Amino acid sequence: MKLLLPFLAISLAFAFTARATEVRVEAVPENGVQPEVAIDSAGTIHLIYLKGDPKACDVRYTKRAKGARDWSAPVSVNSEPKSAVAMGTIRGAQLAVGKAGAVHVAWNGAMKPGAPMTGSPLYYARLDGMGGKFSPQRNLVGDTFGLDGGASIAADEKGEVFIAWHGKRKGDTGDETTRVVFMLKSTDNGATFAAPAVTNADYAGVCACCSLRVVALPTGGVVTLYRAARDKSQRDMTLLTSTDSATTFSHDILHPWSVNQCPMSSAALLPTAKGIRAAWETDGKIFSTLVAGAKAAPAEIASGQTKHPAVAVNTRGETLVAWDIGTGWNKGGELAWTILDANGQSTPQRGKGGAVPVWSHVAAFSEPSGDFVVLH
Repeated sequence: MKLLLPFLAISLAFAFTARATEVRVEAVPENGVQPEVAIDSAGTIHLIYLKGDPKACDVRYTKRAKGARDWSAPVSVNSEPKSAVAMGTIRGAQLAVGKAGAVHVAWNGAMKPGAPMTGSPLYYARLDGMGGKFSPQRNLVGDTFGLDGGASIAADEKGEVFIAWHGKRKGDTGDETTRVVFMLKSTDNGATFAAPAVTNADYAGVCACCSLRVVALPTGGVVTLYRAARDKSQRDMTLLTSTDSATTFSHDILHPWSVNQCPMSSAALLPTAKGIRAAWETDGKIFSTLVAGAKAAPAEIASGQTKHPAVAVNTRGETLVAWDIGTGWNKGGELAWTILDANGQSTPQRGKGGAVPVWSHVAAFSEPSGDFVVLH
């Protein structure tokens, strides 16, 4: 019997470590749409979403502690009621957690009646790490115009905040092939921002109604993923990379796509221990790869009317990729997901189920247990 005990112990240990990762599907609080999540260094999950009239709605914020199941009482981010827009699905709010736990939120503003048709305002608000109310919203669009596809925001522990969006420079009378990616930078945790800077001056052209994503790295790097439009029939997923805290940028075509239309797509970026995990839609299919570190060729994750991917990584290095199926203009759908192993390879673990409301998309995060949650 004693000879069997080590074997039994090893078998039990293997059975424990081999437990399949679970995926739980949850509804967004208040029947909200376009959820976005960020997890801070303490494991607190921060969530924003939109609520109300799709043409003029509110940005709502809630959070829950590490390992908890209940969200805090939601509060409004926007100080001006009904100043966000959900129509189009890719113009909603984005958030990042920065120095001292400050929560930074940026969003495309709703067009005000009688305002000139020069694009949406670009609003920003901040909640400091002590809680309380968000700061009054500020329009940071400056003298740029033509904001259409959604903006994105990133922050780091040094107190730097970066807001990226695409639009047109003052006096630009061209089409989307002259659009550029702008970036605002703050070095004082969002208290003030420098003037907007063009990050792709040597590679102009951005798909007008597609959103982009930006992430900040502890090394001082800043990475932006967007859909270019060098000409109207070329819509390549393109990476802008800065290694000097958004001073200079280089571009890299990540995934070419020849199509003469705007797909109103979005993308996901998430720093991981092995590099930055990216996911995006091309031709109704979801692709994913590492875009920094151990860079690999894009892998097809899913196909068949797929849109709006979200990614999350757990403590075991597994990656959840979730997406919408069948959503479109004024049309809802359902969610689906799959899990990649620690090497980024597909696993048999995948599923679908759960309605995605009109004008919405999914979000995802990991729990301390290593399991995942998909919000819809």
